[in-house]
Order: sequence, then structure tokens, then C-alpha cells
Amino acid sequence: MRVTSVTVTLSAEDIMIDLKTLVESKVPELKFKEVILEDNYIQISGTFRKVITIPFLARIRIVSVFNNIMTIKIDQIKVLKIGIPKFILNIAAKTAAKKAVDLGVGYDNKALSVNIDEVLQKVPHVYLEVEHFIMENGILSLRIKGIEADIDALQAESNKDETEEKRIKQEEAERQLKEFNKKLAAIETTRDSYSEFRGKLMNKIPYDKQNLAKYAFILPDMYALSLRLMKDKRVTKRDKALIAFTFGYPLVPANIIPAKTPIIGQLDDIAFLLFGSNYILNKIPVPILVKHWQGDLKTLKLIMDNIEKIVGFTPAKTLTKVYDLVDENLEKRHASYLSDEFYLIPESDVKPLDLDPIFAPVLEAKVEEVPVLEKNQPSIEENNNKE
Repeated sequence: MRVTSVTVTLSAEDIMIDLKTLVESKVPELKFKEVILEDNYIQISGTFRKVITIPFLARIRIVSVFNNIMTIKIDQIKVLKIGIPKFILNIAAKTAAKKAVDLGVGYDNKALSVNIDEVLQKVPHVYLEVEHFIMENGILSLRIKGIEADIDALQAESNKDETEEKRIKQEEAERQLKEFNKKLAAIETTRDSYSEFRGKLMNKIPYDKQNLAKYAFILPDMYALSLRLMKDKRVTKRDKALIAFTFGYPLVPANIIPAKTPIIGQLDDIAFLLFGSNYILNKIPVPILVKHWQGDLKTLKLIMDNIEKIVGFTPAKTLTKVYDLVDENLEKRHASYLSDEFYLIPESDVKPLDLDPIFAPVLEAKVEEVPVLEKNQPSIEENNNKE
């Protein structure tokens, strides 16, 4: 694309917005208060705060624009209302020019020069020439000619930047995931009488049958998990009540809920159990589940991966939908839990472990095309963690 010429105008307000956006965002101690344009001068005033607030004023004059080189002179600088001598300004300008030579800034005859061609090298695939400037009525006008831009190259550059940004975000997400699972693997699991009983039974099972035995223990492991969650102070009373009902109801021999009761009256014992299991595996923070899960973490991952699919084929699906609406409104009023990371053990207590991720943590920023899963869902990698 080529444009023969165009006139660009900048007001004092435009320059102020640019200064606040480009400079103040990177130097929070610096605050610009006023920009004045008159008689080829740009006057900028503001403050710099470092322990104390220091007011300053800078007056810069645009001398000329020739062969795409803009010449600028620092006419005046005041700090704490005290003027800086000219020879000091010249030394400072010369020093600054040496440090910014790669940006096309030079120093000659007590003036700063800005080579616009060299500045544009930082913006590839674009060329323009500043023909002349004029400042009047508080407006700085620049006449720019010979504007050329390679649109395809600019788009390719933009896509490259987006790809690089995604890659950086993915690496950061993977780093957080690895760190989370390192801490997760270091959690000391609950040990009680069920642990001993289960361990003795597993020891009696032939080695080649133990993989099948893990699945046979899913139901008792879920009941052990529910009982331990009932004892955990971090679990809310509302969730404890739901756990007690959904896991306790199937153990009651009599049908205490009349069949005519809307929704729940038509549910069987298995549906209540599936509803309760699905709820706690998706609601309770992962570190709390890992702490109280007696079985293999791969088995827990398998259950969490498939529990919602199983619920979708049972009457528990209806109860889940209804209760999710209620729970969503309650959570808006008062959240039951903090992020998963809050329930991990202190970082200082974690020993370095070379383990593959099992569960993904709760991440504030969801990265597109990054394999970071939602809260309480297992990751795609396997873990060789033993009991």
C-alpha cells in the first residue's frame, strides 16, 4: 500500500494521552500534569515521586526537519522550580544521545537529532518521510509523504507475535501446572482404620489381579472419602449436609422419601450416590480430595474424567441440573472455597519431586489452545505415584 502524502495533527491533549499511556504506565513514579504547544516549543510539566514529590518542567524546541532527520533542542528544564544551567543540559543531552544511538538519536551542535528512518526500523515494513512541520494555535502539524506499507508482511509479523505470545502463555501455564502437581504429590494422605483394612486386603490379592482390585475398591473408597470430608474443617457445612444425605440415603433400608415427591421422589439409591459423587468431585478443591483419597490417584483421575458422563445416563442428571442452579446462586452470594493453590502445603515444606502432572490447578487466566483444565478436572498426563 502507498499513500502520496498526509497531514497528521497533534494537540497538547493528544501528546498528554500518549505520555500517560506510553510513559506513565512503565514509570508509575512519573506523573504528567500539563502539555503546552506554542511557537515551536513543547512544554511539559509534572512530578516525580520517590519518597518525596519533585515537580519538574521541561521546555523543548523543534528546530527543523530535513532529510527525515528532526532536530530538537532542550531549551529549559526546572526541578523544584530551580533552573538547570545550559552547560549541564548539553552534557545530559549528549550523554542521553550516546545511550540511545541505536534508536537513531544523535547529538551535534548542542542539539539532539532524531533519524526517523532509523526509528522506523523498529517498525518493519513501513516507510514514510516527514516533509515539514508547523505549530500554530496549539496544534503541531506534520506533513508526511511517500508512505509505504507492506500489508502482507505486517499481517505476517502480527501473526508471528500472536504465536509467540501464545507460546509464552503456554509455557507459563505448563510451569504453573508442574509446580502445582509437585506440591500436590507432596501432600500426606489421611491414614486411619480403613487405610489399614484396605492395605491388608490388597496384600492378599495376587499381584496380577491388583489392577482389577483397584476398580473393585472404588465404591468403598468413595464412602471413605465422603466420611473423611465430613471430618475436614475446610469443607463447608452445606457440602457436609449434602454428602451426609447422598451417601447416607442408599444405606437406609426403608424408602424415606415418598415416590410422589417432585424430582427426588423418582430417584433410586444409585442416582443419589452418583449425584453426590459428581458434586464433591467437581466442587471440593483438588488438594482436599487428594488428601483424603485412599486409592490410586490414577483411579481418582479416571472417576473424575467419567463421572459426569455416567450421571448423564441416569436420573441423577435431573437432580444435578436443579441443584447446580441453586448452588450457583449461593456461590454468587458467598464463595465456598478459595483457589486450589490455597489448600496446598507451604512451599517451604515441599521437597523436589520428579513427577508427571495428574491434576490441573485453578488458573486465573484461561489460555486458549493450552492444555490447562478446569478446576478439579484431571490433567491428561499420567502419574506413577504410589499409595
